Amino acid sequence: MESTKTNYQRALLIIHELEKRFGSITKVPDYDPKMQEIHRLLPLDRPFKDVNYQRVNWLDRQGYSIAHIAQVTHHSKATISKYFSTYNIKPKREFKYRVKYNSSTVAYYSTSLIHLASLLLNKRINDTVTAKKQLNMHGFSVRTHHFVWYQIPDGDYYCLSYLKKLAIKQGIDSYIYPGEYQL
Repeated sequence: MESTKTNYQRALLIIHELEKRFGSITKVPDYDPKMQEIHRLLPLDRPFKDVNYQRVNWLDRQGYSIAHIAQVTHHSKATISKYFSTYNIKPKREFKYRVKYNSSTVAYYSTSLIHLASLLLNKRINDTVTAKKQLNMHGFSVRTHHFVWYQIPDGDYYCLSYLKKLAIKQGIDSYIYPGEYQL
């Protein structure tokens, strides 16, 4: 009869189990899967107690995702997201693609291969497979990986879905957020 229990009742059972294991619910780390299940079942407006703000801000400035920041600071994604929302912090996107022209040292990073190929080739492209084929035909190589902002060398280009042109990375603080300005 698990399906007839409310979220509160399911959370309460997990809380009792964790209290037996840890002695108190306050001693259970946020990253514990059962604690995360409680947060999912009871999305309460929790204070940012014990959040290492300096480390969270440093990781964000480097370009790490909310999920990564939550994992390494031992907090839930909800806690980090709420902290960002409260202080109007906009996280950077991780880049999925690195494209290089075979005879150049300059690289182009993007969250969308379709958007990047459209900008580089100045043509409308509708899917990722076509984008990769078109780029390869024009002498570009495509690498798929998770690239974090700090890993992109200064002087290389980046492309975000809301930008109309390629942008150049000029230091850790040169990331262009939505609504700042459109290139």
